Amino acid sequence: MRTNDRHYLRTALIAVLVLAAGACSVAAAQHPVDEIRLTADDLNDGADFGRSVAIGGNLVAIGAGSATAGSVENAGAVYLYSRQGQEYILKATLVADDATEGAEFGRSVAIQGSTVLVGARFAEVGDLATAGAVYVFRQAGGEWVQDQKITSPEPENEDNFGRALAVQGNLLAVTARKENLGADDVGAAYVYLNRGGTWTYTAKITASDATPGAYFGQSVAVRGNLIAVGARNADPNTAGAVYVFEGTRADWTEVQKITPPDGGADDNFGFSIAVEGNTIAVGARRADLPGENNAGAAYVYARESGAFELVTKLVAGDADANTQFGQSIAIAGDTILVGANRADVGDTDDPGAVYLFRRMGGTWPEIGTLIASDGEASDEFGYSLAAYGGCLVTGAHNAEGTGVAYVIPFRPL
Repeated sequence: MRTNDRHYLRTALIAVLVLAAGACSVAAAQHPVDEIRLTADDLNDGADFGRSVAIGGNLVAIGAGSATAGSVENAGAVYLYSRQGQEYILKATLVADDATEGAEFGRSVAIQGSTVLVGARFAEVGDLATAGAVYVFRQAGGEWVQDQKITSPEPENEDNFGRALAVQGNLLAVTARKENLGADDVGAAYVYLNRGGTWTYTAKITASDATPGAYFGQSVAVRGNLIAVGARNADPNTAGAVYVFEGTRADWTEVQKITPPDGGADDNFGFSIAVEGNTIAVGARRADLPGENNAGAAYVYARESGAFELVTKLVAGDADANTQFGQSIAIAGDTILVGANRADVGDTDDPGAVYLFRRMGGTWPEIGTLIASDGEASDEFGYSLAAYGGCLVTGAHNAEGTGVAYVIPFRPL
């Protein structure tokens, strides 16, 4: 990759797009605002800080699925930051009341108003040591307290319940990507509604053509009356698929299965999903490009006459093999952000990058690339990604041995 070009694009992009409306805006600033670097003083080596991220309003949540929780090693934690002026201040460290070693609390995280939901895909449930759960925290009297532990209505060990979750309003979807439905690792998703402050199970959704090893539930997105579920190894050709469901409350119907027109084995189409309005963006982090195996790609679909139709395929302008473009993905207005956690920068291997694409008429040209100003080999910047208002937040879970996260201002026109 071209080091000078990458830095030039980053500088130019921030100079043009900074001072955006929303949580990252900086009134009266006269110069570009660079990234805000997040870390914590109590992180243990290998904490995986930044493995998951979420942003909403003035809150940023960073998952550290291998952090020490009190005296329990490798249980996981979520670090919650609040925006104050031009800084983000650590306000709370969330841990499970029943923390167990290896639970991976913080493997997924979401923010809904003043509520934070945390997935722990190997949490203990009754006599099951590794069934998985989702923990709900709310703010009460200035403190963050655990309000509920959500579990599968039919838990089994190694189901990965809580591997992915998505919330909007009173609707929550939680996946169990390794649930066995007559065969290994078929996967399922569970739908919950918030009734009187409590999340209540209402429905289970599965693929109409469920296959072994599909990992239905690798990713999930919720928007209005739509739930999209990624199955990274689904047929045809184990390239992966995204299943679209529509419904309300307990009645959900599969209305479309989306597959890549050029999918190949192990493309991981559906590894990441983002939905906004009538647009679905899908990451295929191991898609092959000519001469560049596992370079990765992202596919953009728009809803026309009830069905989602392919609009374009996004690839990095400087695509290289094994960069995993599509590891993470987000949409903010007319901007699609794609994480490539193993992108190289000059002679440095795998510091990672985030690529930005802007809708212009019927096209999505690449408008710039973001990297960490202090990125080093194997940091994997871009491993996780979320956007809200004028902010994006991304994790580099290997940085400094503990993990680092970054909040970066941009303008989602």
